[in-house]
Amino acid sequence: MRYQAKLTIMDLTKTSDRTSLSTGSSVPDSGVYAVSHPQHTLPREVTLLRDQTFPRCSCCKEPVFYKLLRFAPAATSAHPGVFAVALYELPELNRETDEPTVR
Repeated sequence: MRYQAKLTIMDLTKTSDRTSLSTGSSVPDSGVYAVSHPQHTLPREVTLLRDQTFPRCSCCKEPVFYKLLRFAPAATSAHPGVFAVALYELPELNRETDEPTVR
């Protein structure tokens, strides 16, 4: 009797990134994050600060996924009173111009 085995390799790092770095989760490190959202055209990269919340899509309730590209530790300031902007949602972009879509 002869057996054939098929080996399936799963990339668990991509799976864990997708489940842990998504809309509503806390940003673990300040830095530049790649944005993944197949439903709409969103900015390709965003800069987020540690302990903020990953922003949602402005058009739908589907999750947006993020992957850290570059750390930016200087973006997180230990000095009280420093101005910082929190990003709550990402605008949909026009596919041809990369400009925000006006609705």
